[in-house]
Amino acid sequence: MRPHAASRHISAVQGVLAPARAVHYARFRTMRATAKTILFSTSFAFAVIGWISTVRVPQAIAQEAASCTAWDVEYVLAAKLKLSDTPKGAGDGVYPVGPGTMVIRFAGADGKAGPAEMRKYTMTQNFRVDSTVLFWKTHVVTASKTTTTPDGQGVVAKGQVQGKSLKWQTPLAGCRTDGTLTCDGSLCGKFGAPPPGQSELHVPPHAVEFQPLTFSDDMKTFSMPSTFVAKTDNPQQTAHIAISGRETNRTCVK
Repeated sequence: MRPHAASRHISAVQGVLAPARAVHYARFRTMRATAKTILFSTSFAFAVIGWISTVRVPQAIAQEAASCTAWDVEYVLAAKLKLSDTPKGAGDGVYPVGPGTMVIRFAGADGKAGPAEMRKYTMTQNFRVDSTVLFWKTHVVTASKTTTTPDGQGVVAKGQVQGKSLKWQTPLAGCRTDGTLTCDGSLCGKFGAPPPGQSELHVPPHAVEFQPLTFSDDMKTFSMPSTFVAKTDNPQQTAHIAISGRETNRTCVK
């Protein structure tokens, strides 16, 4: 094909393709504009939903809180058990125990002032005492749990919140401890120590006067100083317990 003829052929082809390109380009611009519109609409919708959520969710929470007559707050507990008056002083000492659970019902919408009720108290006590007295070596393993018995209204103890302190007005009802003792060594079965091998441990229900609970500013944690809990003959010992608690759950009571 001659140069002039080839040039005329290319121009003819371009003339045919130009309208098609224009149509495709127009369609592309329309599709891009549509996509931008959809993206903007979607983003705007999500922004509106987010704004509504930020407004309505706190309002809903506030309305629910206002309808609560009380709050049941559950705390996980850790404790230090102090034993004294053990046989020959062999088991005297302070032992970490726990975990435990305490549920307190705070009256009022804010749950920070006024009457309060303990609804539940448990404490796991698993620890080992290794002692040497003169030539006597003894090992005692305790595996027990302390529980309480609420009254007919589900109350273990009653108190009053004053500032950051909860002062108990009644003792814990039906506080009892059940479990096992395993004794191995020279003192087993002597001077009030547990018998050799494994034996049952039962401290019958009795009232316990708890010390006041002192809360943090946000009422999420508390501590209680050491308080007397029991004195037993078998095993021979006097027990005091100091407790710290951390909030794990809060339930509205209507």
